[in-house]
Amino acid sequence: MGLFFAARLQEAGHEIRVLDYRPERALHLVKAGLRLISLTGEERRYFLNITHEAAAIGPCDLVLIQVKAHQTRSAAQQLPVMLGAGGIALTLQNGIGNLESMAEVVGPHRLLAGVTMLGVTKVEVNRIRHAGLGQIILGRAPASQVKDPEINAIVNAFKQAGLDCQESSDIMAVLWNKLLINVGINSVTALTRLTNGRLPAIPAAWEVVTAAVQEACVVAEARGIALAAEPMSWVKKVCQATANNYSSMLQDVLARRRTEVQAINGQIVLHGQQLKIPTPINTLLTNLIKALESGFESPSA
Repeated sequence: MGLFFAARLQEAGHEIRVLDYRPERALHLVKAGLRLISLTGEERRYFLNITHEAAAIGPCDLVLIQVKAHQTRSAAQQLPVMLGAGGIALTLQNGIGNLESMAEVVGPHRLLAGVTMLGVTKVEVNRIRHAGLGQIILGRAPASQVKDPEINAIVNAFKQAGLDCQESSDIMAVLWNKLLINVGINSVTALTRLTNGRLPAIPAAWEVVTAAVQEACVVAEARGIALAAEPMSWVKKVCQATANNYSSMLQDVLARRRTEVQAINGQIVLHGQQLKIPTPINTLLTNLIKALESGFESPSA
């Protein structure tokens, strides 16, 4: 997702720098370029300014945090080096808790939070496929002091890149509503190997998706979150809009990487425990994904 945004924003005329925590991947992308397959099947190559050293980038006006949720705390340590005077950091990640990890390092004043419903699938190390349309929604995090003109400039930058972007006055509600979608789609696709679009068509899978989302709704409402009407219809719309996409969690499982399940289904379990609300479905999904991850360490798995 980070490479997708970098390519589109650079094409729109913005000066882009990419920080990759894996030196060998950064070098490969610099030499081979990024190949992006569009929704229409057209493939273009982009040469991006990529490094693995934050100090080589210098101060930036805007830093997008696009790592996996379990890597946010580590990535946030680079923010003091990368944020220029008046710079803004924006998280466009799955799950909840990322914002808090960033605020621990740089405080909440220059932070924005957001979500994206876009689908992007990794094909090879330097080849990705735009797999589904979707909005980008961003807004002020609690205690953020980012001004309206600054937010408008960021929204316009995404729009200049041909992306559907808008501001929300209640970004925490947006984060939780996106969490409900991920709770339903990610773990079930990771366990079944189904694309997003096939979930609604398979009753056994959709029943689990529905149960996980309904359970999460109870927790969110107990937290006082303003949920969208008919959340299951939103889940289905996202499945349809990203029908050919492999969810990020399924991509992690196929690549035998640690997933973001703790920041997604695991957060429903955690908040449920705090509120004394049972969450058996999300607990089961979380434990199954963690059990699956444990097998990645075995060569015979």
